[in-house]
Amino acid sequence: GSPAAAAAPAAAAAASPARTEADSTCGPLEVRRDLDFHDLMPKKDDDTAGEGFRPDDWGKMSTSWRVPCMRSKDDGTLEPDSSLFDLLRRGFCDGNVREIIALCRDADNVPYTPEEIDEMMEDLNNNGHTLNLPFCFTEGAMALKNSILNQVFRGCFMGGGGRYEDDDPNFISVMDLEVGVYITRAHGAEATWHYDNNHNFTFQLFGSKDWHTVEDGNNVNVIGSRGLRDPPRNRAEQVNRTPNFSKERITRLEAGMGIYVPPGHWHRVVPVTEDPVCLSIDIRIASVTMARWFCENVFAKFMCEPSFGYIKDTGQNETLEQDVAIGWHKYRYLHPRRFPGDFLHTCLSRHVEHLKAVLSGDWRYRFCDPPVAMPFEPDLSDGMDLCASLEFLIDKLTEESTDRLAELAKEMKEGYVRKWKVALTPFVAVTKKEADDGVVLHMRHTSGLTNMDYQRYGILCPFDCETLIDRIIDRALTSDDVRAILDGYEVGRDAEGDLLTLLTWSNFVNLEPESPAARPAATRASSGVGSTGVGAKRRRG
Repeated sequence: GSPAAAAAPAAAAAASPARTEADSTCGPLEVRRDLDFHDLMPKKDDDTAGEGFRPDDWGKMSTSWRVPCMRSKDDGTLEPDSSLFDLLRRGFCDGNVREIIALCRDADNVPYTPEEIDEMMEDLNNNGHTLNLPFCFTEGAMALKNSILNQVFRGCFMGGGGRYEDDDPNFISVMDLEVGVYITRAHGAEATWHYDNNHNFTFQLFGSKDWHTVEDGNNVNVIGSRGLRDPPRNRAEQVNRTPNFSKERITRLEAGMGIYVPPGHWHRVVPVTEDPVCLSIDIRIASVTMARWFCENVFAKFMCEPSFGYIKDTGQNETLEQDVAIGWHKYRYLHPRRFPGDFLHTCLSRHVEHLKAVLSGDWRYRFCDPPVAMPFEPDLSDGMDLCASLEFLIDKLTEESTDRLAELAKEMKEGYVRKWKVALTPFVAVTKKEADDGVVLHMRHTSGLTNMDYQRYGILCPFDCETLIDRIIDRALTSDDVRAILDGYEVGRDAEGDLLTLLTWSNFVNLEPESPAARPAATRASSGVGSTGVGAKRRRG
């Protein structure tokens, strides 16, 4: 919050209605169990939902709807349900602003202090500010986030249609997902015309807002968010389209309604009424262009090679400014006619040749797929640092059947037979942390190009997995290790096999073709000595 005087108790109380345990109809466990993002989306047979979220809307047009008053039963049929919206409100502290802020984090994953909360309340109630809290961890926020991640993890989050039927082939990949809240007073500060680089789902909990959108003149493949009055930061932004705002469409988003706005679509948001505040939740699903992911792969391949990092084999500083300073200086002043070439172009040519080598042959094995987002256990997580036990994740993947993981393990074993090598993603840093009941394999993937966080996740594993984790950290895992671990593997019963299969499912481990001569030497474990492999099987159940 901005520096301000102490909060006014009366105004703060007006924005924070009191709630006691006696008023509660459900507790945290009920919110975690029953609140699901997919229940908030319009159903095919619910005529009260409004215009709905059509199959072609994803990434293409803004659309709004009323939170369904129908709910899917276990058998797939619908039944009336008037408590869904009440459950959503309950998941966000029934609109108690002070409680909500206390359960949010800043960009560094640090909770707000009481003094910061007081300042925010002052800004909200007396200064007309809008509180934008993009990292919210109320019970409702975590339940909504987890329900999406669970679908993504299992490969059935339906981005193409929004109807979320299990047989819909159009599912999307989600790499970064956060839930936030916007809190303001009636006629408070508005969000002027801008676009975001996220898929935004907004649900109005209290009060109402007018959403101004346009159907034509929007942008695709945007790489950042931008306001209409912001000067362009690069050529791509300079050539972005600006629509005819006189053809705007205004949607009054009242409590109990939702709206979807794709990346690159211009919109303006004006708070209208409060009850007792104007409060909405915002689910942001990151949009990563193929061009960006291609460049992430190329950059990671270069930085993982010692001779293409910041220091060459010879100790030569290979940063761009160093090459320009030395190369062009010699070219212009020392030997303007006789100098056959400059260091900059020599260095550039070397990089180009390496890129050709990366792209040669069957290049699809050389590029890594994006990491697969995974659901989490709130009691093991800490804000943006998500965590779940290995057993929890395997159970989620095998809720319906173990066939997918068994088939994946079979493919990995066949890859060993073909003399393929084990390839670990070059993006992710892996660390190990001891816990009372196991060891945590922590994965962190922050882009070296854009500083975007793709992954902050920990897996709590049995102590039996510690040797395997050490080999992963040391990048010493071989295809022989894979064979030893998967020999006789049973899904859900062998801890090391579960972890290895899970990491392959989530695109952390892959098997790549290679020549026999290039195969790494077998480790002690693969020759029957040590703790990795058959000797470390852990049976569950």
